[in-house]
Amino acid sequence: MIALFTILYAACIWLIYAKLKVRPTAWNLAGFIVVGVLFIGTVVIFWQFSAPISSQVVVARPTIQIVPQVKGPITRIVAVPNQRLVKGQDILFEIQKDPYEFAVQQKQAALGAAEQNVQQLQAGLKVAQASITEATARTAAAKADYVAKEQVNERSAGAVSELEITNLRERYAASEAGVEKSKAVLEEATFSLAAAKQQVELAQANLDQAEFDLRQCTVYAPADGFVTNWQVREGAMAVPLPLSPMGSFIDTSQVDVVAVFSQNVLKNVKPGDKVEIALKSHPGQIFSGTVESRIEASGEGQFVTSGQLLSAAQIHSSGKFAVKLHLDDGDLRDSIAMGTSGVATIYTQRGSPFHVISTVTVRIKAWMYYLLPI
Repeated sequence: MIALFTILYAACIWLIYAKLKVRPTAWNLAGFIVVGVLFIGTVVIFWQFSAPISSQVVVARPTIQIVPQVKGPITRIVAVPNQRLVKGQDILFEIQKDPYEFAVQQKQAALGAAEQNVQQLQAGLKVAQASITEATARTAAAKADYVAKEQVNERSAGAVSELEITNLRERYAASEAGVEKSKAVLEEATFSLAAAKQQVELAQANLDQAEFDLRQCTVYAPADGFVTNWQVREGAMAVPLPLSPMGSFIDTSQVDVVAVFSQNVLKNVKPGDKVEIALKSHPGQIFSGTVESRIEASGEGQFVTSGQLLSAAQIHSSGKFAVKLHLDDGDLRDSIAMGTSGVATIYTQRGSPFHVISTVTVRIKAWMYYLLPI
């Protein structure tokens, strides 16, 4: 558009001198040049701050690296590259299940043994409780016998021999010791039962982990989208290492349209401002949208912690920020290809008379995508 304004202004100068026969002098030539520079410069400044335009537009989508959670040879490949898949329903591939099925059976047996041990210890706990009751009864009987003989001896000295009294006293003491022993056995049985129950919980957790690993042998689509860079082959070993993904998954449930602008022209840009976008993949078409957010951060301003000092010569910035745009066309958002480029303009709340320049520029660009497919 700047070139168009320059051509129009040059044409006006030509008409003045060639058709109207105005005699050129140093003063009027200098005046026309100054007026032209001021006119075009003023228009460009107001235009850029009221309706900034960017030819750095890109469509981005989240990319998920496909890494299995278990290892093993791949037995079946289902997904076809670049074919639409549904999250959690469509299968990507399957890993050999036999070792994980054996692990599940082993953990099930371990859980069963732990539960049987709990039942056995619960029975032992009941026996220990009964032993306490029995020992307490024996102690009460021994005490009653011992006290009775003592009372008899007090009323009639020598009626009960000293040896019998001593035996009764010892039997009573032994009964009390038996009660304490039964209580200790009960306490031990209680602790053993608690430990056995924890073993059941551990066995259940191990079984849950084994069943989880078994389910992970079938790898499903992590989101709505498609796989690309598909490198899996039947018989190949799948390993749960992030450094060796099986392929890349493109998430089509989310799309980000980002345009890059100079920082100064974003002064008047606010979320909700109207946007027009022309895409190279859709020549001749204009799509509407709004500003979703201004990304007021750039990696050029990020200092990464390392063992090396920063070099002043390496610190620089292109002076640009990215703006996230929202497309109004829902069907386009779902189908637009990742990496699509184009041009976008933002219509701010300022300088509405200058918006027409960007409106024309975007449409010229859209039609030029037919003529200049580069």
